[in-house]
Amino acid sequence: MILGVNPTKEAVVIVRTTGSGKTFVIQSIVTIGFQTRSGNDLKELLQQLGVLFKRVGNRRVLTIALFGSSSGRFKSSVQSIKAEAITALAAEQSGLAVVKIMAASFKKTLGCAKGQKWQARAAELFNPTGRLENWTSGAAGATAAALKVSEGI
Repeated sequence: MILGVNPTKEAVVIVRTTGSGKTFVIQSIVTIGFQTRSGNDLKELLQQLGVLFKRVGNRRVLTIALFGSSSGRFKSSVQSIKAEAITALAAEQSGLAVVKIMAASFKKTLGCAKGQKWQARAAELFNPTGRLENWTSGAAGATAAALKVSEGI
């Protein structure tokens, strides 16, 4: 099992997946909202992530695929960078391995057509009928990161 995790500026999106390649399946999507007004907000996020990681860690989570913050043309927000650090800390405290994945590789991993955005391709592959009610661009990123790790990077 791989957890794809995408820290955004308002939430940490966690996608639990199994399989790889053609057997890759999304089991669940969890969104943990947060704010970064104070250290207490970050402490609360750390606690929530720690509880979740320990719970799924008992179910044989092999790896956390952490969608890394961008420093390029489309820079990540300070909030998402903080959430990424808190996520990595929670995973470490829970004894789970973390692999940081960057968006630059998603087009190839997802098999995007020329000019197609990777977010649209992820939705096309993993939520074509819209059955996943809580599918967001955050879920697309977490899923793409998990798929990348499932394929052995």
